[in-house]
Amino acid sequence: MLKAVNSLSREAEITFEVKRSKFVGRSFRRKTPVEAMAAVREIKSAHRDASHNVWAYRLGLSGEQARTSDDGEPQGTAGPPILQVLERREMTNTVVVVTRYFGGVKLGAGGLLRAYGDAAKLVLDASHPREIRRMAEIEAIVPHGSLALFEKRVAVEKGEILDRRFGEHVAVRLRLPAEALASFRNFHAGLVAGKSEITLLGEDFL
Repeated sequence: MLKAVNSLSREAEITFEVKRSKFVGRSFRRKTPVEAMAAVREIKSAHRDASHNVWAYRLGLSGEQARTSDDGEPQGTAGPPILQVLERREMTNTVVVVTRYFGGVKLGAGGLLRAYGDAAKLVLDASHPREIRRMAEIEAIVPHGSLALFEKRVAVEKGEILDRRFGEHVAVRLRLPAEALASFRNFHAGLVAGKSEITLLGEDFL
């Protein structure tokens, strides 16, 4: 199971020319297809006079949601090379849009593949990809007398306490690396003598 992938530290824009054609690459951090397509529409609206607005995205916990568009370029010469760069760099929650202003000189299939691939590489370089980890958000019920030991284990697992609610017991909401969840469940079961369970609230990459 994938434990860590990469995403953008920031959104970026780059520009370069190939045989008088101007290429403008832009990167966006987005989590859903709806958000990704909103970014694409934003660029298309701003650059209606461009020859092409080509795009690709990878989204999801392992980049499993992926789409591309050649936007009028010869099939397979524009969107797919952008997606290949996203795949090779193990990117997720990332959208890349490359706008082309035709300069009068045809690049051929090979030239287009290189130009769009290079645009993706350059804009990702400018976006400073960083590793993000798959994190689980959970809630655990902990006896008051065991809270210090519990929180020590959270720190060892490189987790983060998000909230504590004090009552008969302490309800602790926390986030920790998803790969540590199974062993953490065992630890918690031992701590409370099997009387309580951990509730999984959700997972995300952070």
